[in-house]
Amino acid sequence: MKLDFPTLYVVILLNSIGFALVWALIAFSYRSLHAARYWLAALVMTCLSGPALVLGDGWPLLLYVGNVLVIGSFAVIWQGVRVFYGQAPTWHWVALIVAVSVGAMILFGSSQAANNIIFALGQIVAVALAIATLLSAGRRHLGAWVAAAAGGVLIVGQSAEAVTNALRLAGWMSTDAYYVLAAWFLVCAVIGASIWNLGFLLMTTDRLRADLHALATRDELTGLPNRRALGERIRFSEKSARRKDSSVGVLMIDLDKFKDINDAYGHAAGDAALKHIASVTASLLRDGDFLARIGGDEFCILLPGVNVVQASSIAEQLARSIADRPLNWRGNDIAVSASIGVAEWRPDSPVGLADSLPLADAALLGTKRDGRNGSSVYKPKPPLLRIV
Repeated sequence: MKLDFPTLYVVILLNSIGFALVWALIAFSYRSLHAARYWLAALVMTCLSGPALVLGDGWPLLLYVGNVLVIGSFAVIWQGVRVFYGQAPTWHWVALIVAVSVGAMILFGSSQAANNIIFALGQIVAVALAIATLLSAGRRHLGAWVAAAAGGVLIVGQSAEAVTNALRLAGWMSTDAYYVLAAWFLVCAVIGASIWNLGFLLMTTDRLRADLHALATRDELTGLPNRRALGERIRFSEKSARRKDSSVGVLMIDLDKFKDINDAYGHAAGDAALKHIASVTASLLRDGDFLARIGGDEFCILLPGVNVVQASSIAEQLARSIADRPLNWRGNDIAVSASIGVAEWRPDSPVGLADSLPLADAALLGTKRDGRNGSSVYKPKPPLLRIV
């Protein structure tokens, strides 16, 4: 099957227009997903290259412009991948790739075969850099692997394009033989570009799902996990503790006289007090400990591998640290303190870890009855003796 290059460009153009519409909708709907703008821009560049490449047979300058737009679009896609993973765009590398490609076209692109080689190599470099970013450090999901595999297909197709055109230049392959193989290059380009974008769509779906989960499990005021996240962590911690046969310390924390702060200084000060408590408490915990705001002025801490004696010591340290660090609110030092209840859950307990939270809460109420600003340990009531 003989295919001319204008046909190749038209097929890729139509494919690019379809995905450009998809990324335009995503970029408009999810403004915080900045990578979508890069991928949209790359597809727009590809779409603009189509007319230039089709008309390039009679206008060499248009052919150069089309080639540069395609190579630049792949470099912009690479920048989108970087931005997706929180890395800064490296526009100097984009400029270098484009500049080297333009220079090579001016110096060596006098024939169609030479121009095709430069065109292919420019794309290979940009795609390879994108793949390296997709598979670099950090956890990668299915979408990244799909996009990387599609990039591999593109590289295979463009490598074959470069090799066959080099054979044409050397006189070892006829133009007719080249166009027979060009059908497979078309397949690689269309399939690779389509799966490439589908991989990015999978990555985007995973990111949006993760963002939605974060919104559902994160307290907006303090940035701490919320009650729902605590429930998930309780299930995880219980399984882990049973596997390791270790205890879990449970602390319930309540800000003392929170209503008085709101009444005296306003609700903004109350919000600041909650964030202050969260910050102080988090700074004193280990990496594996879990702190959550579960409602109002109440917080909960899970301490894996900690028994009741150790948990009590941690609670006393927390109470002292909170009391020793007043909240500075608009030039005023507001004294804050907290009441803490302590309980311990052990793997041999007949109940689950979640059932230890009410026990720690009962101990917290005991702290408040004793004057607040301190901690108490839950002590189960001894069973009543039955006298016969």
